[in-house]
Amino acid sequence: MSLDSTDITIIRMLQKNARTNYTDIAKVCDVSVDTIIKRYQKLMDERMVRQSTILLNPRKIENNVIANLNIEVQPGNTEKILKFLRKQAEILFATSCMGEYNIFAISLSGSMEDMNRLKERIQGQDGVIETQTSIWIDQYLLCPQNFEIEQLKEE
Repeated sequence: MSLDSTDITIIRMLQKNARTNYTDIAKVCDVSVDTIIKRYQKLMDERMVRQSTILLNPRKIENNVIANLNIEVQPGNTEKILKFLRKQAEILFATSCMGEYNIFAISLSGSMEDMNRLKERIQGQDGVIETQTSIWIDQYLLCPQNFEIEQLKEE
């Protein structure tokens, strides 16, 4: 599915506030509300948009250690370790990747001690070779409206 400027505007506005009403989006796009409803439904049908959700500010819920985890695993263990990671309450995101490490994850812990305990649990898994951790100083890219979607457009 190719995205045009109307689709991108719909996505951007809903990323900023999932409760934005169709009338407001239609005004910005200079199209009818019916057009916005149909476009949104098509985005849902095509699975470009999977769901609407809320975002929590981790700093407000006293979880103040956000970290990138780069994990190197032995061949054949990636899915097993991903399954383990996805069961950990502190893991916000985990995916396999290509490069120096096999898995990239983002974690949210209440303290450095909690972060270290998580890292030790990961390191203790059979098949994990190395876990490299980078602590975030700020969280500029935690919000989905910062993800670039223009590159998804087909010319």
